Amino acid sequence: MIKQQEERFSIPDVIHPDEIVVAIQNSRSLLEDPSTIVVRTFLDSFDWRLYSRGLSLWTERRDGVSRLCQNGIPELGPNAWITLPGAAPRFSDDIPPGQIQESVAQPLGVRALMSQVETESQVRSLRLLDSAEKTVLRILLEQNGSRVSGTGQYRFCGNTIRLLPVRGYPKPLSRIRKLLRSKFGLSVAKDDLQDEALQAIGREAGDYSFKLSFNFDPMLRSDLAARQIHLYLLGIIERNIPGMKADLDSEFLHDLRVAVRRTRSALTQIKGVFSDFELDRFKSRLAWVGQVTGPTRDMDVFLLGFGQYRESLPQKFRDDLNPLHDFLTKHQKMEQQILVQKINSPHFRKLLKEWRLFLETTVDEQADTPPDATTPIGQLANRRIHKMYRRVLKHGSAINDESPAESLHDLRKECKKLRYLMEFFQHLYPNKKISRLIRVLKELLDNLGNFQDLEVQADQLREYARQMVEERETPHDTLLAMGMLVDGLLRRQQQAHLEFSERFASFSRPRNQRMFRALFASGSKGGKR
Repeated sequence: MIKQQEERFSIPDVIHPDEIVVAIQNSRSLLEDPSTIVVRTFLDSFDWRLYSRGLSLWTERRDGVSRLCQNGIPELGPNAWITLPGAAPRFSDDIPPGQIQESVAQPLGVRALMSQVETESQVRSLRLLDSAEKTVLRILLEQNGSRVSGTGQYRFCGNTIRLLPVRGYPKPLSRIRKLLRSKFGLSVAKDDLQDEALQAIGREAGDYSFKLSFNFDPMLRSDLAARQIHLYLLGIIERNIPGMKADLDSEFLHDLRVAVRRTRSALTQIKGVFSDFELDRFKSRLAWVGQVTGPTRDMDVFLLGFGQYRESLPQKFRDDLNPLHDFLTKHQKMEQQILVQKINSPHFRKLLKEWRLFLETTVDEQADTPPDATTPIGQLANRRIHKMYRRVLKHGSAINDESPAESLHDLRKECKKLRYLMEFFQHLYPNKKISRLIRVLKELLDNLGNFQDLEVQADQLREYARQMVEERETPHDTLLAMGMLVDGLLRRQQQAHLEFSERFASFSRPRNQRMFRALFASGSKGGKR
């Protein structure tokens, strides 16, 4: 591990790097080492989880040696690296153990690392010497180019000079920094190399986000607001298709499914803005997408949670689950192949094409319009959120410890509709208040989701056990271990049922009810208050 502090300056196109070299040579002794070419591939998840944490990770190839480098970790210094023994890591677990691996594991989670941009730098390496001919400062002049990883020609993305101080010699760094600023007007680079490289190929870091962020004028027509929401969700669906088809990681399919679910909810909950004819055209077809993506997602969930399943059993029974893992891996690949066929089908492509065409069609204000198409979105949002909240409050209050599972499942559906509405329109309301209400709703949904997921997983495990027996001779110990898992899941589900009353009481406490009424009461005109 090497730690180095450095300062990086951008060189404007009107200044040739040789001018800087000459100026430094006039004041100090300068020795130039052989130049080299450095190729860097910047890595991050599809949704920029490292960048959002202020981290940067890249592979670096120079002089036949590959390294994995990172900055953004204060305890490691501004720049840290380790020798890369093989190919670039795909997941955080592929990174050799150490602080770099530990720093990216949590933010990455289950997401794969992807090549975001590739750079090639022609590097001139110079050393500033003192009167005793000792190196007191290292200077790197870099001419940088960038491209989409592995494709096309490099595009010029700027010249830079990097100052790498030598321990014990702070003054030379200060003098050269002053020279660069006073004589050439250089300043510390605002962006790092990754940002500059992305800009050169027409991209920017963080150009994909799964989060909803709309900033509607409360007086905007509701049909126009609805179209903006649907177009944003359609963009998420379309951008996740390539990664989902390639099975790069499980979150591509997850994000696509949630975007479809949000779309279906918006169609039914932002009422009166589209004609019944248009709703009928798309509702069932979008439901089909949810259906065909379900089996693969079910397998993904079990594989992602398999380690926890193993850990839930006593040590001596854990290896008995290995045949289950083999079954899940095999069937996930089978379901993935079926899913790709469905996504490549003319039916799916036609759905996306017609849905986008409808959403991008200019609204004809002179034509007959649905009843709430021209209603200000602030007013419609208040009405719909408040109505759904009252429904959740009524249904949740009727549930007790003896209520059937279906009543909690139905309440979960209503809570999700309420959550989506609040997230679509959260910028219409004071951030502190709406964030609090979304948070308490999520806490209730966590309980309801846990209750339903545990039941679904128990039922699926029983079905998998039947399939395993039908497909081949399955060890009795494996079936017994799976039975232990089912028993544990059902006991946890019962515990979640018992915890519901406390969660719902917290959600429906008088203070929250007053806040819901104050923000969303029917008849309000909308907007921040």
